[in-house]
Amino acid sequence: LESLQTGVPLVLESGTGSGKTVCAVSASLSFTLENNKKIIYATRTNAQQRQVILEARNIMSKFPDLTDEILAIGIQGRAHMCLLAREDTELQKGSADELARFCSEMKRKGNCKYFCNLLDDEDTLTEATSWMRIYLPTAEEVVGYCRKRSVCPYEINKLVIGEARLAVVPYIYIFEPNLRNLLLDLMGMSEEDLILILDEAHNLPDYLRDFMSAYLSAYMLNQCMVEIERYGNPFLLQRKTKTSEIVKEMYRVIYDLRRDYIENESLDKSDALLPTDELTLRLSEKLNLSPDDLRAISSSLIAYGEQIKDLKQKEKKLPRSYIYKLGTFLQFWTEINEDEYVRLIVDETDGRNPRVEIYCLDPSIGAKAIHAFHTSIHMSGTLSPLEEYRDSLGLPENTMLVSFPSPFPKENRKIIYVSDVSTRYDEIRYFDTVLDRIQNYICSICNSTEKNTIVFFPSFDLMREFIDRGILNSIDRTVYIEKREMSQLELMDIVSRFKNGRGGNTLFSVIGGRISEGMDFPAKELEVAIIVGIPYPKPTARQKALQRYYQQKFGKGWEYAVNAPTARKLLQAIGRLIRNESDRGIAIILDRRMPRFRKYVGALSLSRNVVEDVKLFISEGG
Repeated sequence: LESLQTGVPLVLESGTGSGKTVCAVSASLSFTLENNKKIIYATRTNAQQRQVILEARNIMSKFPDLTDEILAIGIQGRAHMCLLAREDTELQKGSADELARFCSEMKRKGNCKYFCNLLDDEDTLTEATSWMRIYLPTAEEVVGYCRKRSVCPYEINKLVIGEARLAVVPYIYIFEPNLRNLLLDLMGMSEEDLILILDEAHNLPDYLRDFMSAYLSAYMLNQCMVEIERYGNPFLLQRKTKTSEIVKEMYRVIYDLRRDYIENESLDKSDALLPTDELTLRLSEKLNLSPDDLRAISSSLIAYGEQIKDLKQKEKKLPRSYIYKLGTFLQFWTEINEDEYVRLIVDETDGRNPRVEIYCLDPSIGAKAIHAFHTSIHMSGTLSPLEEYRDSLGLPENTMLVSFPSPFPKENRKIIYVSDVSTRYDEIRYFDTVLDRIQNYICSICNSTEKNTIVFFPSFDLMREFIDRGILNSIDRTVYIEKREMSQLELMDIVSRFKNGRGGNTLFSVIGGRISEGMDFPAKELEVAIIVGIPYPKPTARQKALQRYYQQKFGKGWEYAVNAPTARKLLQAIGRLIRNESDRGIAIILDRRMPRFRKYVGALSLSRNVVEDVKLFISEGG
């Protein structure tokens, strides 16, 4: 309430299942009714959005007399809510801008039957508004409702959101300027009259870094050549240079940079910092261009890319142009602030698709939009250290930092670790006995109990190494394996089978991934979590640059760039075990360095006999 009344931001850490969502929503709704304001609740995933709508529905069921005053709407992008996009895999890959252009053209020409049906039947909008106000549907339920009536769910939401007291949106609707302005226009509100709630906020710094970054890959340049073959190869720069020359030379430069900075330096490197002018100097020398020429060429590429987008739009295709992306990337490359960005050559595919990258070090650049709101409430079960989160996002010094202990019985969760193994690079690379011991721990624990067990590895590569060593042959139960390339549908299928199997199953996953960050395993669905090693970030050039940046800005390079994200990953994985007051679970960390994180995880004990400790904990639960 203090944050709502004073406008001072609140950073709130409280465990999953502790009721922070319902508390934040109910308190904010009460405040908005008294002060003529509205709420935007931003989530990272559609699943989190659905949960917020269900919480709002539960709140409103207790106050039926407020039905006319409180409408909650879940907004998702066109890729999820456009019925044409749901029928076309190419459209599903479109960016917000690309889909907006496609949608605009289809509506203008009367080629979208779902939009036309909505225009022709005003009663449908009236009925939909009444239904949404009474039922408070999730975005998926809105899509289902509109599909049955052959009208556009995205447009229905746009027309109704002005009446909403609570709008639940993806992060991008806050941080992408065009989408944010669209949302504000549709709601008929300015930022100072809106309360912003950010869910799963521990993801926000990384999300903003990625959002403010850009890259150009070999694949993208190949697609530029496809566009040239399809739409033409115009001269740029007063008939001095053809478009294809720029594309081909950029392709060669990327591979040359890979060779000089990655391949020739170290077999284990996946990226390297580039000197400020390295890429543009090489490109200029190859094509005999001045810096002014390159700037002019960037503008010409952008203009030609816009023409290609228009042509694709007229062909009823996704208005995407890789030549446009090449132009904007070159322009961005020459304009970035050296204190806030680094330039990289990156190769994570053994030469199949190297890329040059502009990586944002400072998430506060993207977070500036937050400051305009009446207040912002940042919530997660894993935000510690709270000072790092506040500083990273550039929140004011007087931001309220609040951390609540878990409300669940302490005896329901046990965390133990072992002291004879570690996943430090030097140990697992040069001492096979360390991997042998880790494998023995994993197999012994899995075989000692009939409880569902997840094994969290620090990376897919290390998981694959254990599989290649034959670990599956030594586990006497069904083992499900998360794979890097799995679609969300495939992942949900194996998770469902893992949850519902009899006699205890095992799931191999990666810490910091989709399973450890965003999935619930209530009751008996998960009771044992094995964490293989401490998930420190890899010492890549990007990571080292981030550490230097935090050291220079805050004097806390290690604490902010290494320690904080590692602690959050550990807490997220351990947090899968306990989702309510009746859940029980034990986490085993296979790494002697775990005591460094005692202040984050609470009660932690060294195990002298892991299997016996696991059996004892399980037997105590009955």
